[in-house]
Amino acid sequence: MAQMAITLLTRAIEYDINGRKLESLKLYEDGIEALLKESKAETDPKRKQHFQNKILEYMNRAEQVKELVTRWKSRGEIRDKIHVVDGATGYSYGRVFGLYMTDEVKEILVEEPYVREHHQVCNLVMFCELAVTSCKNLKFVKLLTVRELKSNDEQGRAFQKLKESLQKHGVEFFVEYSPNMHDRQVILSNGYIVKIGRGLNYFKPTPSKYCLGAFNYHFRECRETNIDVFYCPENDKA
Repeated sequence: MAQMAITLLTRAIEYDINGRKLESLKLYEDGIEALLKESKAETDPKRKQHFQNKILEYMNRAEQVKELVTRWKSRGEIRDKIHVVDGATGYSYGRVFGLYMTDEVKEILVEEPYVREHHQVCNLVMFCELAVTSCKNLKFVKLLTVRELKSNDEQGRAFQKLKESLQKHGVEFFVEYSPNMHDRQVILSNGYIVKIGRGLNYFKPTPSKYCLGAFNYHFRECRETNIDVFYCPENDKA
C-alpha cells in the first residue's frame, strides 16, 4: 500500500510540475486515500505521525491545484460570442472547438450534466474523436456529469468502453459524478473555456438516417443556443 501511494503521489507531482493539473489532482486524491489507509493500519507512533504529516502536505497541494482549476472557470477575457439560431447548420464541434484545440492542450475538462441517453453519449464520443485528432499532446479527459439512476448501468458501461478506446491512443478518461450540477462548459488546458448554453447536446435529430447530417454534423440542424469563448491568460493560471 505504501509503495502504491508513493507511485501515485510521485506521478502527481510530476504531472503538477508539467502543467497536467487535472490529472495531477486525481492522482493526489488517489495517493492521499492510499496514505490514509496506510496510516490507519500503522501501529508504530512515529511512522503513523510521518504518514499524517505527509497526508497534510499532499492535501494542501491538492487544494492549491483545486483552487487553480476553480480560477480557470471563473476568470478569463471574452474572445468570441456566437448566437446559434434555431435550425441553423454549420456548427459542428470542429467549427465550435477546432480553433482552440491546439497541440498545447494536454487536458480537457468537460462539464456536461446530460450524458445519459444514447445520442448524448455519442455526442461525447464525437467530441473526443475531435480532441484526439486535433490535440496531439492530449493526455487526460475528465467528464463531470450526473449519474444515470437506471439499474442496468448502461451509462457506466458506455463510459468504460470509451475509457478503453481512449487508452489505446494514450489518453486517460475519468468520470466524476455530481448530482446537482447545471453548468455546461469545456475547459482546455491551453487556457480556453467554451461555454455553450445547451452543452454538447445542441444538435437536432435528423429526419432520416439517410439525410446529410446523419454522420457529418456540419449539416445537422441545431437548437437555438449561445456560445461564449473565454481565454484565461498564463499569468492567471499559475
